[in-house]
Amino acid sequence: MRRTRWKLFTSLLISLVLLVLAYVNRAWLLEAFDLLDDARLEWLLLAMGLIPIGYLMSAQVFNLVLRSLGYRMHLMRLWAIALVAIIISQSVPAGGVGSYAFLISTFNRRGISQGQSALIASLETISYVTAMLMMFAFSLMILALQHQATGEASYIAGSIAITLVGGAFYVLTRPGAQLRAWLARFQHTVSRLLRHPWKSTWLEGLLAELIVGRRLLASRRRDVIVLVLIQLTALITHSLGMLCVLWAFEVEASLVTVIVAFGIALITSTFNVLPGGGGTVEAALVATLLQLGVGPAAVPAAIIFRLFNYWLLTPVAAGCYYWLTHEPVVPLQATHSSMGDAP
Repeated sequence: MRRTRWKLFTSLLISLVLLVLAYVNRAWLLEAFDLLDDARLEWLLLAMGLIPIGYLMSAQVFNLVLRSLGYRMHLMRLWAIALVAIIISQSVPAGGVGSYAFLISTFNRRGISQGQSALIASLETISYVTAMLMMFAFSLMILALQHQATGEASYIAGSIAITLVGGAFYVLTRPGAQLRAWLARFQHTVSRLLRHPWKSTWLEGLLAELIVGRRLLASRRRDVIVLVLIQLTALITHSLGMLCVLWAFEVEASLVTVIVAFGIALITSTFNVLPGGGGTVEAALVATLLQLGVGPAAVPAAIIFRLFNYWLLTPVAAGCYYWLTHEPVVPLQATHSSMGDAP
């Protein structure tokens, strides 16, 4: 009963957040719909079709890892999982944590072990962050070759991203004894601040899962490379969607131009604490497109692209979330595993 109430509360909370976001940004959304009258319909329809395909490419990450573990899941369900995870990561502050928790919970409900669920979520996160940083590095290289500046905000965001990823890599590669000492120190500090003893059972469980997950990751280096390529393909597909929006306004732009703009916008949105990006994603897109010579069409193109890429998909994601968390679950049965049994 408690679990059902918690799921209902979470579903209502996510729906409420999306409604609030839509209300706060109602003027912006109405403006986006008005701008559709000045664009060529065929290119807009193609852009709308490419965006879901981009999310479908992201779902291939889960499909590949699940198959390597011996599981099978319908591709449309994986598409719904990928869509919900990405929308959650963009909708709320610290959305990446919420997205990670959602993935583990979703796969765990399907009978996949906690360790394997964490592995799937970790591989998705690592591959996405790597692909995003590669796009950002490509964007900076192109802008540098053209002697253009992206603004201090993008460089600061990029520096923070590289620092965090590097720091996480450093921590996760430390010996088990050192990790245990760090976790014990953290537990002692929190217990002292809260003035309440904190049992160490969670520490041993977390450390055991971390070590198992690290071994699985180390044995899947080739898979990580393939997953990064899949994530890059998904991001490029989204970029193609934005290119079609520009063509709808009869702008002569290249794929490189939109990849550069999208790469800058991605790194800026990663560390945005405002729900839905707070307009900064659109601002980053407009600023970069203007510097690349797109002209006044950069403003409506960026707005409409975000409408297709995020706003129109938020109610779809809310529906998918409710479906995924309330549907009758039949646990998946592993038929084989290239890794052997994982906890």
